[in-house]
Amino acid sequence: MGKISKQAFLSIFSLIFFLIVTILLFVIEPEQEVKNKEFPPIVVEAYKIKIDDLEPYIKYTGRLEPYKKSDLKFEMGGRLGTKKVEPGTKVKKNSTLLVLEEYSLYKKYYDLAKKNFELQAEESARLEVLIKKSLISKSEFDKATQKKIDLEEKFYKSKQDLDKTTLKARFSGIVNTIEVEEGDTVTQNQIVASLVDDSMLDLYLEVRGEVIKGLNLYEKIPVESGDIRAIGELISFQTSPDLESYTHQIKIRLKDKNLRSGLVAIAKLPLPIYKNIITVPVASILSDDGNKYVFLINKGVLEKKVIKIKHRYEDKYVITGSINQNDIIVSKDVAALSEGQKVKILGNKF
Repeated sequence: MGKISKQAFLSIFSLIFFLIVTILLFVIEPEQEVKNKEFPPIVVEAYKIKIDDLEPYIKYTGRLEPYKKSDLKFEMGGRLGTKKVEPGTKVKKNSTLLVLEEYSLYKKYYDLAKKNFELQAEESARLEVLIKKSLISKSEFDKATQKKIDLEEKFYKSKQDLDKTTLKARFSGIVNTIEVEEGDTVTQNQIVASLVDDSMLDLYLEVRGEVIKGLNLYEKIPVESGDIRAIGELISFQTSPDLESYTHQIKIRLKDKNLRSGLVAIAKLPLPIYKNIITVPVASILSDDGNKYVFLINKGVLEKKVIKIKHRYEDKYVITGSINQNDIIVSKDVAALSEGQKVKILGNKF
């Protein structure tokens, strides 16, 4: 019997080695548990659907202003002679604030016109007695009457000119600014001072059209400024919107000694009331393929339901769709979920 060649030996050895490996693989093959293993349910937070009424509100911010304010101007040019007040001075209505140097000149004109008118009025009264007795002609009486009318006109004109040399308070309030000093030249209609009355304050706001629908004139509006809480009254609102901003201006008036002009204030405005609606948390909505969905939990299994969003209010959406009262939906972290997935509600709340 001849010797086995080295190559034949190696071939036999390799064949035996592969047979042994194959047998071992079958003997120690891992169980198919992993393939057939069922994953545990995912723990989710849930929200129970209920039908309710919603009384929403919206906050708008503005700055408080005096309810009365006026920029003051002289009706004639001249030189400022006397400054009777300073900013911060409390004044009464019609009190004198500033006086032009021309006051003394126009006062003389006024006194002269007044005297001439009074003298002519006395003369006209004397002639009226005489004409009744036919002691003077009618033409002489008419001439005197016309002179009286002319002098009266000059008298009132001089009074108007004299009044233009002084600047008076249009209402009781506080002098806010004085823009000129004694000796300064002022021109007609130049703003020289400003007057405010901050015994009450106004809050002006620009609001959207949907806000106007929920407002009523003289309605009480909650307002806050820092730690201060107050109740204002809606005294006006613009029914037709501004053509550039498409907003409506409203004015809320407040009377609270703790508030002052210039403070930033926030008004809480009511929106139209929604009746018998369904709201869900904003975080419960899934956006996919241009549609909006919520995940309904039905016996521990997720069902993907199409819904439509009507409005948003704070952290909730007002929705419609195939969702009913007492349904349970996933309230947050919905992006990684899928229909048919098994879930467990956190804390077994429902």
